Amino acid sequence: MRCRQGHRHWGRFGAAGLLCYVLDGPVLLHERTWWSHHGGTWDVPGGARDSHESAVSAALREADEECGVPADQVQVRCIVTDDHGGWSYQTVLAQAASPFGVQPDYDEATDVAWVEPGNVTDYRLHPGFAEHWELLSQLLQPLTVIVDGANVVGSRPDGWWRDRAGAAVRLRDELAPLAGRGLTLPDVDDGGRVLWLPEIELVVEGAASPAADAPDPVGAVEMVRAGGSGDDTIAALAGSTAGRRLVVTADRELRARCTAAGASVAGPGWLLGLLQGE
Repeated sequence: MRCRQGHRHWGRFGAAGLLCYVLDGPVLLHERTWWSHHGGTWDVPGGARDSHESAVSAALREADEECGVPADQVQVRCIVTDDHGGWSYQTVLAQAASPFGVQPDYDEATDVAWVEPGNVTDYRLHPGFAEHWELLSQLLQPLTVIVDGANVVGSRPDGWWRDRAGAAVRLRDELAPLAGRGLTLPDVDDGGRVLWLPEIELVVEGAASPAADAPDPVGAVEMVRAGGSGDDTIAALAGSTAGRRLVVTADRELRARCTAAGASVAGPGWLLGLLQGE
């Protein structure tokens, strides 16, 4: 089909590719077969989406078909959308614990390799991948959202003080869908192209601590019980958690501590707006 920019693309319903990476390690690239568009160039395994497929499903399927990527050995971290108007390509970034064995299918891919990020531009890259590599290379990390439970719960006058543990459990259950549907980061100028599927840690303390023992049928949010000060626990997580960290709190002193530890910060209003679909 042809997009509004006048380019011809393969895939009536758009296309998706899988960028596998190891944290602080290599990324997985494949060489396109000679008969394909820009044959002989290197990029990520991918292809056209079926009408019923999400970008994640399509990317995982294509990566398995072309390179034998095992879906159970990667965890999706974010999705980057290149919208051409009426057609889009979505790059799904997925983290692996370590490089795993892969091989080309010798139909759509003639070679496959784990490549250190600093060496990617040494390859003859597909023009579209080359254009976006600078952005993609900055996203090779997980996002962890660290939530100051007491601060966020306390920002809503909904009677939380009558049952602090129950209020924390309700917040946990509200947060769980964010891990699946994703979020865009506040105050980041990426044009809304990057959708993060985060790890979420909810820190509870004091009277809310029993919430950490409450049954969790979904398991999408990790409840962290503060052994002492909740602020100290949050600041420690902000400094020690791998990848990108976003701390949600309105506490001015805690925000300063987390920023000094290399984390970003956002207020409860931003998070509550996401939960309300704003």
